[in-house]
Amino acid sequence: MLPHAAATLAYTPFIDPISTIWPAAYSSPWFVNVYCLALISVLTAVAYKAPRIPDLSGPWSRALRLFARHVAILSIQIFFGVLGLGLATHILVLYIVPHIAPM
Repeated sequence: MLPHAAATLAYTPFIDPISTIWPAAYSSPWFVNVYCLALISVLTAVAYKAPRIPDLSGPWSRALRLFARHVAILSIQIFFGVLGLGLATHILVLYIVPHIAPM
């Protein structure tokens, strides 16, 4: 068997897809947490703000700028809100709960 054919047969995209493309992806929890949180916050902001833009009359550039500004503000609020809740949960679980209920 040819060497490249064996490497092709060893590729398992459904079992381990990211580590094949980017080997150090799972070694850092920031990859999963922060990048996915940023993407989800932007997609949530777009889905939330799309039907709620107050005025789309006028030139398209003005309407798109208004939409982009609303999406950016809401994305930042979602991102830092969820990040703050995660930090508060981390502090609660690791520092406060052991003092309340020691093992």
